[in-house]
Amino acid sequence: MRSGMNDPTGDASAEVGEGIGTCRVRDGSMSRLAWVLLVSFILIVVNRPASAAGAGRDYFEIDGGYKTGDFGTPVTTDLTYFSAVLGHVTPDYDLSVTVPYLFLKNTAGGSSASESGVGDVLLHAGMILVPEGKKGFSSDGSIGVKLPTASDTKGLGTGETDYGAFLGLHQRLGEYKLTLNGGYIKVGQPANVTYNDIYLFDIGVSRAFGFTQVYAYFEQRKAPIPGAKNPQEINLSLFHVLNIDYALRASGFVGLNDGGPSSGFSLGVVRWF
Repeated sequence: MRSGMNDPTGDASAEVGEGIGTCRVRDGSMSRLAWVLLVSFILIVVNRPASAAGAGRDYFEIDGGYKTGDFGTPVTTDLTYFSAVLGHVTPDYDLSVTVPYLFLKNTAGGSSASESGVGDVLLHAGMILVPEGKKGFSSDGSIGVKLPTASDTKGLGTGETDYGAFLGLHQRLGEYKLTLNGGYIKVGQPANVTYNDIYLFDIGVSRAFGFTQVYAYFEQRKAPIPGAKNPQEINLSLFHVLNIDYALRASGFVGLNDGGPSSGFSLGVVRWF
């Protein structure tokens, strides 16, 4: 189940932090509510009822990636990240918590500055709404919360909580599956700064080649910065099952305008338990 908040760099906050790097308005410490949400979510993932645990598998994923671009500003940003994902997946639903670590470099006018630190923690929950039937149609939905664990004083996040809801529609045509995803992210508003809420959609096609699932799609989303171009990207991703316990993920994208990053990639290893 894809969603617009699956990006471990924090989606909207990553774009704000990368492209601008000057909106430092408050301390980056996480609120008590954010801590409660994070701890509660981890406890839900780890301590499910036995009946629920028997229906699926836990997993742990380590991945990393890189993206670069100027986001339509005079500042060129290079972002390298690593993340750890703890989750549980069943045929009906999935839960996960993602903790990223970011290395950010901003370059402008021949000079550069670098920062690093923990990124915004992402909580994700998804479920199948309509199982695939004889006609090949299926649907799923998900919600996500981005907790403000990244330092806004370093430009690694906005220092605010974001909330998102997403819907996926799928139609199988022979060996191919057509997908249309849409979503909305309510972006937290720091003091004295205004960001757009984000509407996003992507349309793509996937196919399985043995133990490898390949997915290609076009994505567009509302730019979080007022007046900026809405980012458009062409993405290619794959998921390869090595054996019953391990799998590999890989993805790459190319930006079609200067509203978002110009290019990027990610690689990951999944371990099921």
